[in-house]
Amino acid sequence: MCYQLIERYSACHCLYYQHAVDRCAAYGQSGHPITTRTILVGYACSKHAQASSYDSYSRGQTYSDSGYYSNQSRESSYRPRR
Repeated sequence: MCYQLIERYSACHCLYYQHAVDRCAAYGQSGHPITTRTILVGYACSKHAQASSYDSYSRGQTYSDSGYYSNQSRESSYRPRR
């Protein structure tokens, strides 16, 4: 079964990222469907984050990405137990 993952912002449902199709052996055959899965990420896109209807919900918070590890942080959030 072929899958395609689509990421959309949770508030406005604008497209965040559309992944390539994860193909199976039957890909391209007549009548073979591609199953899409949508996950919601962040809050609102930059266009809709500025709209007044979203401001009351976001209260000035920003969301940088979908939550996947991006290797952008220089400090680890891991703290050993003492």
